[in-house]
Amino acid sequence: MSMRTILIALTLFVSYTSMAQTKVRDILQTMPDSLAPTLTQNNRLDCIDFKEAGMKAEVRNALGGKSELLTLTSDFADIKLSEGCRMQLCLLDVSQPVDSCQQILCVVSTYGYDIKESTVQFYSLRWRPLPLSRYVLQPSLLQSASPVIATLSPQPATLTVQPSGYLERPAIENQKVIETFPTNLKWENDTFK
Repeated sequence: MSMRTILIALTLFVSYTSMAQTKVRDILQTMPDSLAPTLTQNNRLDCIDFKEAGMKAEVRNALGGKSELLTLTSDFADIKLSEGCRMQLCLLDVSQPVDSCQQILCVVSTYGYDIKESTVQFYSLRWRPLPLSRYVLQPSLLQSASPVIATLSPQPATLTVQPSGYLERPAIENQKVIETFPTNLKWENDTFK
């Protein structure tokens, strides 16, 4: 085998591996413990193994409660960290590389029981925080003084945002409740709009 053939093969291999898309399972394995302190790395690995084996992906978390990986696809994960905490992760394709990758990660964390509140964050695949205003056309929807509830849906990637509504709860029994409506933002041209 000539040196030229080896170099061509090596170049093709490197090109192929750099084009390979990262999967959410890979992201869960490298996720910093600070993002989900109740779910250790071993817990996350167990959940992935259980889910891929077709079993219920439930584990005992660091606080002694139960956590469950509800959904795992190549680009989306939905994790019930506890009864009052849920986390959704979605890989999003971008046209301009971020940390040498053509994908970023959107993470929605929702807290609460009857009254819920969500946070939306963006990260590079190396878990570097990215600015919300860069990836959401109307960041004021998520940064208002009133709390919001957000959910992610894959295929096509959609971020649904709705005011929490707890500030509008009636102060007295016969006071009218103000209805709130969700806003669906679709991932297009590197932005939820």
